[in-house]
Amino acid sequence: IKITAPAHGLVWRKDPARIIDLYLKWSTYSKSKAENKVTLMFGSMYGNTSRAAEALAEGLRASGVEYETFNVSQTHISYILPSILTSQGIAIGAPTYEGSLFPGIAQALLMAEFKRMFNKEVVYFGSFGWGGGAQRYLGAQLERLKWTLTSALEFAGQPNSENLKGLSDLGKEFGEKISS
Repeated sequence: IKITAPAHGLVWRKDPARIIDLYLKWSTYSKSKAENKVTLMFGSMYGNTSRAAEALAEGLRASGVEYETFNVSQTHISYILPSILTSQGIAIGAPTYEGSLFPGIAQALLMAEFKRMFNKEVVYFGSFGWGGGAQRYLGAQLERLKWTLTSALEFAGQPNSENLKGLSDLGKEFGEKISS
């Protein structure tokens, strides 16, 4: 093979066997375990979930696991999806929005389902105002994705010092689980 020319991507003229090997590797991720790394994606309206994401990332760093962080409000989905595909662990930070999941996170999960990115392990964290609802919506979406929710931490309004410590601990535990 001298050239690999997929109908939906770049033409590989140099080392075409490399892209074939990568496609073979990536195609197994929906049926088996992906790489021992974490995609941390979050959305935040007032900065509360953003602060929580920083605390969770602190725990991931402490665990030594490789991870990538994405603010879904500022990062195009085309950058987030490759990380989801290759990561075994997904950390989702989403506030409740109108009794449901933050729209940017909901969209990312729908795209992951559309792209058939199944069999991931998940931790969820997020804030709510009065009634919550994000975690209920998330549960239904995770079921369709065949993703397993291992832990969740929700908090009302701003995360307090106890919440931030819990998030850091959650990140460390999750990172250790994914990297083992």
